[in-house]
Amino acid sequence: MIKRILYCRDTHIMIDLISYLRKRKIHRAFSALNLSFDALFPEKDRDRLTDLYGNYEWIVNDVPRFGTIINGVPPDESMPELPWEEWYVLDGVAHHHVLYLKRPPHYDEIFKAPEHDDVHPPRTLGKSWYVVDDPDMNPVLLRNNKSGQV
Repeated sequence: MIKRILYCRDTHIMIDLISYLRKRKIHRAFSALNLSFDALFPEKDRDRLTDLYGNYEWIVNDVPRFGTIINGVPPDESMPELPWEEWYVLDGVAHHHVLYLKRPPHYDEIFKAPEHDDVHPPRTLGKSWYVVDDPDMNPVLLRNNKSGQV
Protein backbone atom coordinates (compact mmCIF):
# COMPACT_ATOMS: atom_id res chain seq x y z
CA MET A 1 0.00 0.00 0.00
CA ILE A 2 1.27 3.44 -0.90
CA LYS A 3 1.11 6.17 1.68
CA ARG A 4 1.05 9.58 0.05
CA ILE A 5 1.59 12.65 2.13
CA LEU A 6 1.12 15.84 0.15
CA TYR A 7 2.57 19.09 1.37
CA CYS A 8 1.80 22.21 -0.62
CA ARG A 9 3.43 25.55 -0.07
CA ASP A 10 0.91 27.85 1.56
CA THR A 11 1.68 31.07 -0.30
CA HIS A 12 -0.62 33.12 1.93
CA ILE A 13 1.41 32.29 5.04
CA MET A 14 4.54 34.36 5.47
CA ILE A 15 7.02 31.74 6.66
CA ASP A 16 10.50 30.87 5.48
CA LEU A 17 11.14 27.59 3.67
CA ILE A 18 13.20 25.93 6.41
CA SER A 19 10.51 26.64 9.02
CA TYR A 20 7.82 25.48 6.60
CA LEU A 21 9.58 22.17 5.87
CA ARG A 22 10.14 21.61 9.57
CA LYS A 23 6.55 22.50 10.44
CA ARG A 24 5.33 20.00 7.84
CA LYS A 25 7.82 17.35 9.11
CA ILE A 26 9.56 17.09 5.73
CA HIS A 27 12.92 17.41 7.47
CA ARG A 28 12.20 14.00 8.99
CA ALA A 29 11.82 12.48 5.53
CA PHE A 30 15.38 13.58 4.68
CA SER A 31 16.56 11.90 7.89
CA ALA A 32 14.73 8.72 6.81
CA LEU A 33 16.91 8.80 3.67
CA ASN A 34 19.99 9.22 5.86
CA LEU A 35 20.48 12.74 4.48
CA SER A 36 21.17 15.70 6.73
CA PHE A 37 18.41 18.26 6.37
CA ASP A 38 20.58 20.88 8.08
CA ALA A 39 23.41 20.31 5.58
CA LEU A 40 21.10 20.39 2.54
CA PHE A 41 19.05 23.36 3.75
CA PRO A 42 21.57 25.38 5.80
CA GLU A 43 20.37 28.05 8.17
CA LYS A 44 22.79 30.58 6.63
CA ASP A 45 20.86 30.25 3.34
CA ARG A 46 17.38 30.58 4.89
CA ASP A 47 16.38 33.68 2.87
CA ARG A 48 17.89 32.43 -0.38
CA LEU A 49 16.21 29.04 -0.02
CA THR A 50 12.87 30.75 0.54
CA ASP A 51 13.38 32.92 -2.56
CA LEU A 52 14.35 29.90 -4.69
CA TYR A 53 12.05 27.18 -3.38
CA GLY A 54 9.32 29.00 -1.48
CA ASN A 55 6.73 28.44 -4.21
CA TYR A 56 7.62 24.80 -4.79
CA GLU A 57 5.24 22.02 -3.86
CA TRP A 58 6.90 19.59 -1.44
CA ILE A 59 5.64 16.01 -1.53
CA VAL A 60 6.70 12.98 0.47
CA ASN A 61 5.59 9.55 -0.74
CA ASP A 62 6.18 6.22 0.94
CA VAL A 63 6.26 3.62 -1.84
CA PRO A 64 6.85 -0.11 -1.18
CA ARG A 65 9.70 -0.63 -3.65
CA PHE A 66 11.47 2.69 -3.03
CA GLY A 67 10.50 3.64 0.50
CA THR A 68 10.48 7.38 1.13
CA ILE A 69 10.62 9.67 -1.91
CA ILE A 70 10.86 13.45 -1.48
CA ASN A 71 9.83 15.69 -4.37
CA GLY A 72 10.20 19.42 -4.83
CA VAL A 73 8.06 20.53 -7.80
CA PRO A 74 8.01 24.08 -9.17
CA PRO A 75 4.73 25.90 -9.82
CA ASP A 76 3.05 25.08 -13.14
CA GLU A 77 3.88 28.46 -14.65
CA SER A 78 7.60 27.99 -13.84
CA MET A 79 7.87 24.31 -14.72
CA PRO A 80 9.35 24.93 -18.21
CA GLU A 81 12.28 26.84 -16.67
CA LEU A 82 12.77 25.40 -13.20
CA PRO A 83 13.76 21.84 -12.29
CA TRP A 84 11.75 19.27 -10.40
CA GLU A 85 13.94 17.54 -7.81
CA GLU A 86 13.55 14.18 -6.13
CA TRP A 87 15.50 12.39 -3.44
CA TYR A 88 15.20 8.68 -2.60
CA VAL A 89 17.24 5.63 -1.61
CA LEU A 90 17.35 2.50 -3.77
CA ASP A 91 19.36 -0.57 -2.79
CA GLY A 92 21.01 1.39 0.01
CA VAL A 93 22.22 4.19 -2.29
CA ALA A 94 20.88 7.76 -2.05
CA HIS A 95 19.76 9.31 -5.34
CA HIS A 96 19.09 12.90 -6.29
CA HIS A 97 17.34 13.34 -9.61
CA VAL A 98 17.07 16.76 -11.16
CA LEU A 99 14.46 16.75 -13.92
CA TYR A 100 13.91 19.34 -16.65
CA LEU A 101 11.27 19.80 -19.33
CA LYS A 102 13.80 21.63 -21.53
CA ARG A 103 16.92 19.78 -22.59
CA PRO A 104 19.87 20.71 -20.34
CA PRO A 105 23.50 20.63 -21.57
CA HIS A 106 23.94 17.21 -19.92
CA TYR A 107 21.40 14.57 -18.97
CA ASP A 108 21.48 10.86 -18.18
CA GLU A 109 18.13 9.71 -19.52
CA ILE A 110 14.70 10.78 -20.67
CA PHE A 111 11.81 9.82 -18.43
CA LYS A 112 8.46 9.65 -20.18
CA ALA A 113 6.14 9.99 -17.23
CA PRO A 114 2.98 7.94 -17.56
CA GLU A 115 -0.43 9.56 -17.38
CA HIS A 116 -0.91 7.99 -13.95
CA ASP A 117 1.23 6.25 -11.35
CA ASP A 118 1.52 6.09 -7.58
CA VAL A 119 5.15 7.16 -7.38
CA HIS A 120 5.50 10.58 -9.02
CA PRO A 121 3.77 13.88 -8.25
CA PRO A 122 0.54 14.22 -10.25
CA ARG A 123 1.59 17.51 -11.89
CA THR A 124 4.68 15.83 -13.38
CA LEU A 125 2.77 13.05 -15.13
CA GLY A 126 2.15 12.85 -18.86
CA LYS A 127 5.33 14.78 -19.70
CA SER A 128 8.81 13.91 -20.96
CA TRP A 129 11.59 14.86 -18.56
CA TYR A 130 15.35 15.11 -19.03
CA VAL A 131 16.84 13.41 -15.98
CA VAL A 132 20.17 14.23 -14.40
CA ASP A 133 21.31 11.62 -11.87
CA ASP A 134 23.06 14.16 -9.68
CA PRO A 135 25.72 12.81 -7.28
CA ASP A 136 25.44 16.07 -5.30
CA MET A 137 22.48 15.77 -2.91
CA ASN A 138 22.23 19.55 -2.38
CA PRO A 139 19.29 21.40 -3.94
CA VAL A 140 20.44 22.43 -7.40
CA LEU A 141 19.12 26.00 -7.30
CA LEU A 142 21.04 26.71 -4.12
CA ARG A 143 24.33 26.22 -5.91
CA ASN A 144 26.06 29.23 -7.43
CA ASN A 145 24.82 28.27 -10.89
CA LYS A 146 22.08 30.79 -11.67
CA SER A 147 20.54 28.67 -14.42
CA GLY A 148 19.78 25.78 -12.10
CA GLN A 149 21.65 23.44 -14.44
CA VAL A 150 23.66 20.60 -13.01
